[in-house]
Amino acid sequence: MRPMGRLLLGAGVTYSQFDEIARRAFVEEALGRPDASGRTTNVSRVAVRTGLSRKEVARIKLLIESNEQTAESEQSIRPARVLQLWHSDPAFLDGGGSPRDLVFDEEKPSFSELAKRVGGDVPAGAVRAELIAAGAIVELPNGRLRVLKRFFVPAALDEDLVIGFAFVVAPVLETLSHNISSPASALIQRTAYSDHLSEEALSNFRRIGHEQAEGLITSIDEWLSLNESKEASAEDSSRRAGVGVFYFESRPTPSP
Repeated sequence: MRPMGRLLLGAGVTYSQFDEIARRAFVEEALGRPDASGRTTNVSRVAVRTGLSRKEVARIKLLIESNEQTAESEQSIRPARVLQLWHSDPAFLDGGGSPRDLVFDEEKPSFSELAKRVGGDVPAGAVRAELIAAGAIVELPNGRLRVLKRFFVPAALDEDLVIGFAFVVAPVLETLSHNISSPASALIQRTAYSDHLSEEALSNFRRIGHEQAEGLITSIDEWLSLNESKEASAEDSSRRAGVGVFYFESRPTPSP
């Protein structure tokens, strides 16, 4: 867990924020697992499985069932939705399909109109301030707002960190979990490593590993491009599949 702690601390994520996310993840997983009789797991059983109190499980269960978020999560959802619409809604795109530079409120289309489409009671000015702080938009000298990013990452977080968790950490853990629980249908999970490479050999291995991994991923990416549905349906988008390759190198971490 120390590399995860290092990443989160470096991104300004506090333990209380991580704790809230982890609690919800544990409760969601426990709720999704029926008991030995195939019945839906109740609050008491979830409390036993997770070690959380019944009161805490009931609180999180209510959030899940009502599709509500914590205050911090809710704060992130609205700016993210604004960016999504800005990149996809024809009303906010130019003739080439790129996001327009928007005035704040004086004409249409405007940023205020965009924020209003997302809904909620948060003022457009507050959403603008949050997006500017996150480096997702910038105010031009003429007063118009220009979008710089497609995805919203709170100012305290680094975009590479969020993408890394979504496309590296989570997929690796999903595969590991699947292979442990369903060994008969195990997915590919291979690792080649050595604890005894000289500095010269290590330097060569970095180069060789990069070259061969790059070739593999490029060929897989080309295959995916040729075989993706041109008009993706809801069924097509319900599952993500891929192959990930990463290089790792670690040295003994000194104890505190």
